[in-house]
Amino acid sequence: MEKLATESGRAGEDENPVLLLQGVPQIEIPPCPGTAQILATGQEACAILESAGFPFMVGGGVALWAYGRKRCTKDMDIFLPAELPHKALNVLARHGFHTRDTDGAWLYKAIKHDVLIDLIVWTTGNIRLDAETFERARPFRVNGHTFQVMGPEDLLFRKILSFREETPKDWYDALSMVAQPIPAFDWDYFMRRVQDCHAYRVLSFLLFAQGQLGTTSVVPPGLIQALLDTRVHPSFTPEAVPGPISIVAEDPAGIWPPCEEGSLR
Repeated sequence: MEKLATESGRAGEDENPVLLLQGVPQIEIPPCPGTAQILATGQEACAILESAGFPFMVGGGVALWAYGRKRCTKDMDIFLPAELPHKALNVLARHGFHTRDTDGAWLYKAIKHDVLIDLIVWTTGNIRLDAETFERARPFRVNGHTFQVMGPEDLLFRKILSFREETPKDWYDALSMVAQPIPAFDWDYFMRRVQDCHAYRVLSFLLFAQGQLGTTSVVPPGLIQALLDTRVHPSFTPEAVPGPISIVAEDPAGIWPPCEEGSLR
């Protein structure tokens, strides 16, 4: 695939600055119930993990504030390497957090001051975290708190893949991210993450975004055509998708074709 242009620049600046992120304007987070406590408890959890020497970054709604719309969030998502969640639970428990496993191997929980912290090791589509994911995290300051948040390329990719019948907000989160250019967004890195096995899902979203925004300038020239030219993964056939909608909703991993061995996850 030919090298794609990198987008840069975002216009506009609000009167009440609460955000500090290189190249992104000052914006205002909505006055959602519990936001102050979520940020304070989330920063406490991050400080504990940092003191323990664990690599981590913040995703979910808080990371979305850095690049897209400023919707309310009910918790904080912290992403960790797959080998660390139990160690992270132990160290958080020693500092007053109530911790527990869940039924899923990808999600663990810590609670303090009635604030839920989700510890996540992989997301829909079996997308794992690797060293480059953590290296691309960006500093983000909001309401006096500083966090390392997931890079925009990885967050956008995960939002696109997370769309399901019961979570339509994920595509609208992603739509808010592409509505205006994000400074230093690396489309080549984004496409490396997409690979052949997720190309059609990403293509579907980008066409949706173009229709919703009424513009073809959502992505660099050539990217849509590159996705259209992508070969269909041999395992992605109608027969490979579970039939009833309810089954797909309960087991979203079942609709994703496996990536080739050795590819990024």
